[in-house]
Amino acid sequence: MSSDPIPAMPPPEGQTSNFVNPTFGATKFVVVNCVFLPIAFLALVIRVWTRTFITRGFRWDDFLMIISFLMSCVLSAVTLDMRKWGLGVHMWDVLVTDLSPMFLKLNLVAAIIYCAGTGFLKVSVLLFYLRIFPSRGFQYAVWLLVFIAAGYNIASVLANVFSCDPVAKTWDVSITSGACMNRPVFYFVNAGLGIFTDFATVLVPVPWLQRLQMPMRQKIAVGCILAMGCFVGVISCVRLSSLYILLKNDDLTWTTTNALMWCVIELNLGITGGCVTAMRPFARRYFPRLLGLSSYNSNSGYPSQPRANSHPLHAFSRSGHPDFSNHSHHQYSTALKSGADNSSEEHILSGPQPKERDGIIHTVEFDVKNVRGQG
Repeated sequence: MSSDPIPAMPPPEGQTSNFVNPTFGATKFVVVNCVFLPIAFLALVIRVWTRTFITRGFRWDDFLMIISFLMSCVLSAVTLDMRKWGLGVHMWDVLVTDLSPMFLKLNLVAAIIYCAGTGFLKVSVLLFYLRIFPSRGFQYAVWLLVFIAAGYNIASVLANVFSCDPVAKTWDVSITSGACMNRPVFYFVNAGLGIFTDFATVLVPVPWLQRLQMPMRQKIAVGCILAMGCFVGVISCVRLSSLYILLKNDDLTWTTTNALMWCVIELNLGITGGCVTAMRPFARRYFPRLLGLSSYNSNSGYPSQPRANSHPLHAFSRSGHPDFSNHSHHQYSTALKSGADNSSEEHILSGPQPKERDGIIHTVEFDVKNVRGQG
């Protein structure tokens, strides 16, 4: 005679376990994966194409963004597979043999992949900052954030792996010896650190952005990128609220659904926002009218514009018009408009610069001294 199936959790008073047709709450989770993962993939494809064939400046931040997206794919695959083992179903409708070991093991893998994926994403964005802001003070601030983001994400991965002693106790409920950390509390603290680094990553370039001499249109574009980063931070706050519910509710297979759903949204939106920097050169090449430019000149590699709008190399004084009539020491600089949008090759510099319609200002400073002739 076969034994009756055992639920992973006793049902509440007045309810019975339903292993045949239980209440299922993971449909929205499937929809989220089908929407946000393709968006992130499209953004990454545009970024890789732009860096490889347009700006020709593939860098470490691009490699890290690719790794982050691969982590997102694994996260989606693992979490979607968790539906077979009880995700989105109340624990009293889940067999204990499904909960342990498969659901708990996949839940652990999902947590590790999420922490690693967000770590690669944040470091990628921060390394991109290093290329466009040459200020030493700013670079110190960015490297500090890189250390914090990478450090706490590595610590999070290790904490997930070794959350129980023995390690197998994480997914094997039959092991009664040993001890485990309070995982919901750990997730809560980890999410708080994530929110801090999200907003710090967005806000750290703001003081330097205000000093950039670029057209207002470009400042607005950069501001939109930072605003998207703030939106990702808001998503992190929403995920934190779902973790609070997980902290208070023992119905793990049901309450984990929303937490994992917001993890997927946060990671994929972060990847999309991190790839927005490649959209402008991509649009200049293939959709110039979106930027108010005329057709793209495939021979020169630059958008064709009327000659009246061109700006040749010229010199200008930082303190007004040149004056060579005295012995004072003057500083001048040349401004050259870069039309290739190659952010990996040029720095955006602060200080008074001539107003250009588009492009990145490349500044070369030199000194001029008035020296009296002898004899």
